[in-house]
Amino acid sequence: MSKVPVYEDENVVARVEYNQNLDFWDGRNWTCGSTGRHLGYTKLKKSGKYVLIHGTQWQGERASAEVVTGEELVQAAARTDHIEDLYADYPELKGTLADEEADHVEPESLETEIVEFGNGAHATFPKAWIGKKIRYTIVD
Repeated sequence: MSKVPVYEDENVVARVEYNQNLDFWDGRNWTCGSTGRHLGYTKLKKSGKYVLIHGTQWQGERASAEVVTGEELVQAAARTDHIEDLYADYPELKGTLADEEADHVEPESLETEIVEFGNGAHATFPKAWIGKKIRYTIVD
């Protein structure tokens, strides 16, 4: 593993081990959501400050890291769906991001088009309907 410089207010304040523990598999590559970019995190031992690590696969660019607030780190983890991993590593950050139920009511009926698909047909339904019984009516 390589060490990357940690910046705070344009000054290098430490060097940390590179990691990309905020990356996810997009079906073809490990990424943080941006092509050729990677994200990781750690915490500085002496100061206790949180660090967001920026990795890159782009030629001419180098990995670096920056000191961030706990809230900024939680936001990065939430965007990459690693919030529970972050909370496991740093339980003190729990509660930084509110877990609220969406004020969304599922429709009782849905109009969708059935299209040919391979040897059968394909219809699109909301993800929340998976596993539920569906009654359908065919309308010409």
